[in-house]
Amino acid sequence: MTRGCRPLKAIVEAEQIALERGAVHMTLCGRTNPFDLIIFDEKQVVFVRVKRSVTHFTDPLEILYQYRRDAGRLHRVPLTAVTARELWVRTPRGKWQFFLIRHDSIFEVQRDGTVIPHVVLPINIPQQVVNDTSLERDSVGNTLSDGE
Repeated sequence: MTRGCRPLKAIVEAEQIALERGAVHMTLCGRTNPFDLIIFDEKQVVFVRVKRSVTHFTDPLEILYQYRRDAGRLHRVPLTAVTARELWVRTPRGKWQFFLIRHDSIFEVQRDGTVIPHVVLPINIPQQVVNDTSLERDSVGNTLSDGE
């Protein structure tokens, strides 16, 4: 059973992006291939799988849910000090997202392969209100002191 057409337009665009990073080798057209292209950079060899998406991903973990089969196939590529595995996703509007797949984590990266740091947003938590029981009031609202 097929799951749709190969993203040919996205693969052509991905090749142009990959050429910015180094020499590129396109792989044979096969659905079982774990990657679509290989980038030979000065520092490493990057195995890339290209996919299409209808939405923009806000959390890298969404990639593992949406493309678990492709991420699993890409995960079979041996990860060494000189290899990397990336999943590139193109939205219908032509926007690209790039994800680095490690052994135990996934990070969003920029076009050049540098990791986008995860930003922790500051959240202001108001001080908890502590009930002051030193001054107790009666049912009318008069303050009762300890001596009364």
